[in-house]
Amino acid sequence: MNETLHSHRGSNQGSLKQYNENTIISLLRQQGPLAKAEIARITQLTPQTVSLIFKRFIKQNIVLQEDYIYGKMGQPSAPFSLNPEASFSIGISIGRHELDISLIDFKCKILKQYSLRYDYPDVQIVLKKIAKSLKKIFDNLSSIQKQRLVGIGLAQPDKISKWGEVFGIDSNVLSQWDDVNIINEIKTLAPQHDVIRMNDVYAACLAELFLGNTNKHPNFLYIYLGTFIGGAIVLNGQLFNTDQLNTSSIGTIPIHTASGHRQLIGIASLNSLEQDLKKTGFDPKLLIMEKELPPAVQLMFDSWLEHALEGIKWSIVSVNSVISTNQVVIDAHLSKTLIAEINTKLTNLLDDFHWEATEPTTIESGSIGKQARALGSAIIPFNSVYGLSQSTLLK
Repeated sequence: MNETLHSHRGSNQGSLKQYNENTIISLLRQQGPLAKAEIARITQLTPQTVSLIFKRFIKQNIVLQEDYIYGKMGQPSAPFSLNPEASFSIGISIGRHELDISLIDFKCKILKQYSLRYDYPDVQIVLKKIAKSLKKIFDNLSSIQKQRLVGIGLAQPDKISKWGEVFGIDSNVLSQWDDVNIINEIKTLAPQHDVIRMNDVYAACLAELFLGNTNKHPNFLYIYLGTFIGGAIVLNGQLFNTDQLNTSSIGTIPIHTASGHRQLIGIASLNSLEQDLKKTGFDPKLLIMEKELPPAVQLMFDSWLEHALEGIKWSIVSVNSVISTNQVVIDAHLSKTLIAEINTKLTNLLDDFHWEATEPTTIESGSIGKQARALGSAIIPFNSVYGLSQSTLLK
C-alpha cells in the first residue's frame, strides 16, 4: 500500500467503529471535501462501511453535503466536508514569553484569540488573563455551541519554575508555579469541561499532524525552534509517547563543540539570539515579521544560525540512528522567510553528510509557523476525542 495513505487506513472489523469514524474525520480535515467512493478507496474500507458511517455523521451533523459534481464518468458525485459548527474547542498556550487563549471550530479554524506578551510568565498575571479570556469566550458562545464544546487544551513547557536564570529574574518569582495546580485553576473557571495538558512542542506537532504534513508522512521527527528548541516524534501517524515527559526532548542531546560538550538547548534555542537583540536595542519581534531584516539583525541571525545548524544536524543524525524516520519537519516562532532559510541551509549541511548504514534524511518546513503552539493547544481535546489512537485498536 502507498505509505502516504497508511495513516488514513481504516478497518472493517465491527469493534473498530470509532477508529474508522475518526479515520474519515481526519481525512476530511486534511484533504477537504471528498465523495464517499473516494473515501472508501483511500481508507480501504468497504463502500457499505463508509455509507453506514456517513449515515451516523449526517444524523449527528458532523458533515455537510457539498454540491453535486457533474461531467465525470458514471453517476454525479456529492462530496462531503466537515461541518465547522459540529464541535468546538478551547486552547490555552502558556509560553515563556507569550500567552494565547484560542477558540477553534471543528475545521480547526481560529474563531477567537486573546494574547498577552510578557518578559516572563508571572503565574498570577497568567491566571488573571486566562480567567478574563475564558469569560469573554463563554459569554459569546450560544447555548448550542457550549454543548458542542469538547474541552480545553493546555500547552505549556515543562518545569517553568526552573527558568529564572534564563529570564534574568529571581528564581523565587517563578517558583510560584510549583505551588499552583494550573489544571485545577482552569477547571475552577470552567468546571463543566475537561482540561487536558500537553507539552507545548508536542502540541505544536499535533497541529502539524492535524492540519499540515502536506506530504502525509506517517513517520517524522518534528523540531520546533522557540525560546527553547524542542522536538517530538511521529510514528504511524501518531505522536509517540506523549504521556511520558521528555520522551523525545531533543534539547537534552549532547553536542560536541570547540569548547566541549553542550546540550542542544544551549546552542540552537532562540533565547540567546533574542537576548543579544535586546542588548543591542533591537526588538525580537523583528524575527517574526514578514519583511527584510535590518542588516545588523541579519548578521546576528546568521551568526546564531551557523552554530545552531551544526547542533541540529548532529541531533537529527543521532535520532535517525535510533529511529529511522528519514523525514524531519522544522517549524519555528519565526517568519516564513527565516524558516525557509534555516531549512535550505540545513538541507545543504545534511547533503554533505555521509549516511553510512542509515538512510538520508529529508527536511521540510512546517505548515503552521508561529501559531503552531497556540493552535495545537486547542487541538488537544479534538485529538482526545477524534484522534487516531493505537489504544482504540487494542480495545
